[in-house]
Amino acid sequence: MATFSGGLPRARELLSERFGLTAFRVHQLKVLGPLLAGRSVLAVLPTGAGKSLCYQLPALMARSLTLVVSPLISLMQDQVAALGRRGIPAAYLNSLLSSAERRTIVDAALSGSLTLLYCAPERLSSLVRQLARAGREVSLLAVDEAHCIVEWGNEFRPVYRQLDRYRYLLGDPVTIALTGSATPGARVEILRVLRIPRAEVVVTSFDRPNLLFCVERVRDDRERFARVRELIRGGDGPVIVYTPTRRLAELVTRALLRRGVRAAPYHAGLTAGTRRRVLRAFLRDRAPVVVATSAFGMGIDKPDVRRVLHWGPPRTVEA
Repeated sequence: MATFSGGLPRARELLSERFGLTAFRVHQLKVLGPLLAGRSVLAVLPTGAGKSLCYQLPALMARSLTLVVSPLISLMQDQVAALGRRGIPAAYLNSLLSSAERRTIVDAALSGSLTLLYCAPERLSSLVRQLARAGREVSLLAVDEAHCIVEWGNEFRPVYRQLDRYRYLLGDPVTIALTGSATPGARVEILRVLRIPRAEVVVTSFDRPNLLFCVERVRDDRERFARVRELIRGGDGPVIVYTPTRRLAELVTRALLRRGVRAAPYHAGLTAGTRRRVLRAFLRDRAPVVVATSAFGMGIDKPDVRRVLHWGPPRTVEA
């Protein structure tokens, strides 16, 4: 079993020393208590609740590597950069790296020079085999966006459904699964797939009093587009418009551009380079409107988004 030296007292010291924070939030303590005692945890916490700290801080107390499985390329890049600024050795593996870059990072993980390693799902199988062959211990396995285990249609679902096998190959490390949304049924399935039936389950309120929700009825797509355009123009900041299909994302974007709205599409059918450029333009306010499928739905860290519009209802409540 992994050991996290020092328990909560040491965690509080590191919170101040490494992260510059004075106190944990209540739900973070509910997660860290059992985790630092060596128990696996499923944490269902809303966006902005400080989920990442729940595995980044224990990683500093672990005797070996913390492996973070995440489908969010932009988020893992941001977090590795932020950890580096705090003097915490971290790296990521994803499809944007060259084979030489990936080899360098894997070598660093095998040599023990990394504290945290973020891995995209498509790189997980190869990485786990190399860690297992080398006998490299993983003290903590963090599964971000754990709802991918149960969400049909998610492109990463097949890999997430095999996480129990990867856990076994890694020696069944203490595991923390994190998600911003999971129904009671989804929670049961996540625990079953990961084979952590006795894990502590931490669920907090999703009431966000700063958010306003409304539903509007329209007669047809012409009226729908007119209303979307009106809401975009009436907003006082960046806007995300979600569409159910890639084709609609392209069509709505072109229609907005014809009417002078600076918009860009984002969906899985675009090249990785194009998606990176669109994300960068959105984060830097060069493309204040992004019309996207759910491929844009996780890990977009932009605090000034003022409106999120849905062309139609999402496929699932969790989405």
